[in-house]
Amino acid sequence: MKTVIHPKYTALASSFTDVVNGNYTPDFVFCNKRNVVEKVTIAGKEFVIKRYKRPHFINSIAYRFFRKSKARRAYEYAVRLLECGIDTPHPVAYFETYRKGLFDYGIFISEYVPYKLFYEIYAKTVTVEERNAILDDFVDFMLQVHQKGVVPMDMNAGNIFYHKDAGDGHYRFALTDINRMKFNASPGIYEMAFSFEQCFMELDKLIDLARAYNRRRGTPTINILHQILCCRMKRMRRWILKAKYKKRKKA
Repeated sequence: MKTVIHPKYTALASSFTDVVNGNYTPDFVFCNKRNVVEKVTIAGKEFVIKRYKRPHFINSIAYRFFRKSKARRAYEYAVRLLECGIDTPHPVAYFETYRKGLFDYGIFISEYVPYKLFYEIYAKTVTVEERNAILDDFVDFMLQVHQKGVVPMDMNAGNIFYHKDAGDGHYRFALTDINRMKFNASPGIYEMAFSFEQCFMELDKLIDLARAYNRRRGTPTINILHQILCCRMKRMRRWILKAKYKKRKKA
């Protein structure tokens, strides 16, 4: 087993090893589908444990010899994001296990942050004024991310946290589920559109955000609107094809 623990948490190495071996009781289970995501308390501090599903045979070879595993990328990308000044839960450790010389599965551990998820802005308890303020600050956040040469490739509303800064009253954002990222990039029109479309909000609100983004960036609006529509159509086609495939498989 390969073990990498952030220097900040080396004192808890044995406790994290127990987690990898399954010797723990989760405080809460966020997800138990393709991957398992749980909250656990160790030495009085809360952490999030993400256990990635076992890959198929080809990826077992790829992750062993040619590509970085999802767990490793999640850890290393978190370090890079924080270095760029982009918020994400602090990385704690990652583990890679092997079976018969091939990659078996990976685990990523991060600090737990008690922030709300982005899709919660549409809850009935959130006022229209508050929602607009959140979205306005989100545009600034996306502009900051792109200007720092970072393009998130899986930035849906369930992978974005937000909270209100007690100091200046503005909303701050943090990215999670970050094993798919582009760094040192120069985001063009397509990357800008792709980042916004991943949030998969109502089209009219998406267009409003794109317009605000382009005004602040000083770029034409019409091109990004066209790309957003193209990205939305591509996503819908994938969903339709996937649904048809599942239906034929069940038949």
